[in-house]
Amino acid sequence: MGWSNKNSHNLTRLLQEAIQLHQKGDLSGAEALYRKMLVSYPNHPDALHLLGVIAHQRGDNDKAVNYIAKALSFNPSAAFYHNNLGSAYLNLNKCKEAAQCFETAIRLKPDYVEAYNNLGNVLKKEGMIEDAEKKYRKALNIKDDYAESHNNLGSLLLGRGNCEEAIGHFQTAIALKPALAEAYFNYGNALKAVKKYDEAIEQYQNAIRLQPACVSAHNNLGNLLKRRKKKYEDAILHYLKAIELQPDYAEAYNNLADAYRTLGKFSEAIENCRRAINLSPDNALFHVNFGNVFHDMGNLDDAVRRYDTAMQLDAECADAHYNKSLILLLNGEIEEGFKEYEWRFKSEEVSDDIIIKRKTDIPELDGLPLAGLSGKTILIRKEQGVGDNIQSIRYIPILKKLGCTIMHECRKDLLRLFEGYSGIDYFVDDNAGCDFPVKPDYYVFLLSLPRILGTTLSTIPAHMPYLTVEDNQVNRWRNYIESIHQPQTTGHRLPLKVGIVWAGNPEHGNDRNRSCSLSDFASLASLQGVVLFSLQKGHGKEQLNNPPSGMRIVDLGEKIEDFCDTAAAILNLDLVISVDTAVVHLAGALGKPVWTLLPFVPDWRWMMNREDSPWYPTMRLFRQAAPGDREGVMNRIVKELEKLVFA
Repeated sequence: MGWSNKNSHNLTRLLQEAIQLHQKGDLSGAEALYRKMLVSYPNHPDALHLLGVIAHQRGDNDKAVNYIAKALSFNPSAAFYHNNLGSAYLNLNKCKEAAQCFETAIRLKPDYVEAYNNLGNVLKKEGMIEDAEKKYRKALNIKDDYAESHNNLGSLLLGRGNCEEAIGHFQTAIALKPALAEAYFNYGNALKAVKKYDEAIEQYQNAIRLQPACVSAHNNLGNLLKRRKKKYEDAILHYLKAIELQPDYAEAYNNLADAYRTLGKFSEAIENCRRAINLSPDNALFHVNFGNVFHDMGNLDDAVRRYDTAMQLDAECADAHYNKSLILLLNGEIEEGFKEYEWRFKSEEVSDDIIIKRKTDIPELDGLPLAGLSGKTILIRKEQGVGDNIQSIRYIPILKKLGCTIMHECRKDLLRLFEGYSGIDYFVDDNAGCDFPVKPDYYVFLLSLPRILGTTLSTIPAHMPYLTVEDNQVNRWRNYIESIHQPQTTGHRLPLKVGIVWAGNPEHGNDRNRSCSLSDFASLASLQGVVLFSLQKGHGKEQLNNPPSGMRIVDLGEKIEDFCDTAAAILNLDLVISVDTAVVHLAGALGKPVWTLLPFVPDWRWMMNREDSPWYPTMRLFRQAAPGDREGVMNRIVKELEKLVFA
């Protein structure tokens, strides 16, 4: 220490005792002893420095700077003083002063790992990413088991999209320092980026276990529970915890509002949207989220106003453009709607799982004059759900008439159905990549064709049927249906054969509102002269194991392998009644009568305030009069079905 007087022994003992308390986390006890030292020795550099460290730990970085700077005036060669002063400056966002402190610390101690790491943090904050990476790697060259630098380098690499290398550094950091909560949090972010959602959830939970006050971990965990697990109530608890810890956390209010919206708790959603916007009025995505609440409420004008506000704040806000397109299409403004719908490729609300825009050297068709396509080979890229593909396949013959060779990237479950479709020259596997029988001249996504081909509300191609099934397939299914069900005549008539579907893909963004349960269809089973046939596949089919009491239903799903089978089965029925799934598109494309059950605010293609569909002339639409009004819809269907039976 350089102190030499008769009380030096007492001073040393007092300092050691204070440091022990400090290391145990007893900041108040340590502070009292440091101050006691300064009573007798006002210029004691270690006491001044360590008081500055306590102030830094408590978040009072201005006080920390004052104490440590004073300590340095008495001991300017202490490298760790400079390092800790730099940390205080960094917390005050004084990056220039912080960098100078860390550089001085390194000059005084060339192997000072922590100072290299901290200098990397400053450079990263200043946007000097390559220089920051060099400092982190320098720290690890000196000490390859320094957990903090592995964590920080991983975070930097993650920000640059180098997820796999980042994951390796986070794993190393955790192995070296299992109590480093930040590494678990960053590891969770990396796992989320590579779509390992279950593992990401686990790492966020680990971060919270080690650091319960980690607000970002609560927020990010809430997002995954909401979007990937559909555990909305659990997500809400984490958002509320984040807000409790940080009452001005605007993003958490926004995410909380979105969870409430999904649950149909619109008052709570509006309240939290307003809180988020009050805290951050220029955040375009917060206005998008507010618009989504109005959209789900059916207040479409207010929704559009919010989307327009978002676009005024950020003209490139893809979510605002995309969501506005859905309302334009709902309102029948087809031309403008399909233009805005192109923003789906950039929208965060449209998952990469739904539209995979692979890198390719094949040029895009978009923007080229259609008259010049004669003799060209066009690759039609599939996208989104089965229903989207069935609805939009009708555009391929129009493109074919321009003299093109058509190559279609087709889903496996649609291949047999589409094989005989007019206009398709080649099929390629939807995972084929660039392994094409003939290299295409251009590619285009299937749902971009309505815009490219100039569709208006009055020019929707609606000549039915546009899908067919070979007679031998239809006959095979007729024989199968007759083998498992012998119809009993009602009076002089055979019973009406009605196919039903009650649940769609649970991953669909609005599945909570569009799907229902088998029990919701129970009232149809009581009608004399009606036989119900289940066309249900996948999720929801298990409900057939325990049907409502007295409900008789013939299960066709056991024999259905793909949508060609479903089509052949439908062609042997009189009517299909279904929630908004691919089956209604299929029945409509086959020209069969189909009644579609719609939520209060439906998918864009069904528009608003009409009982028919310009896409499918044989379709009738049954809409909820209020959110969640499934019973009202089924009551109307029963009445209409009775009219058919007894006509």
